[in-house]
Amino acid sequence: MFDWFKKKEKEPTNLFHRQEIQDAMEESLWEIKEEYDLPTEEIIKVVQSKRRNIDHIHHVISKKEKYE
Repeated sequence: MFDWFKKKEKEPTNLFHRQEIQDAMEESLWEIKEEYDLPTEEIIKVVQSKRRNIDHIHHVISKKEKYE
């Protein structure tokens, strides 16, 4: 009768689970952050830098393929 009244379980407040993770490298970085208690800002900077570099590589490769 009162099934809707149950207390909802809280999601873990781990930042690792809230981030949008794109690959295993980023997942590993968040695990290392948790294990060694590194500053979150530093991990975010590394992840964003990695994404920018990979986007640049894909952009350069796509330009190269157009000219071939």
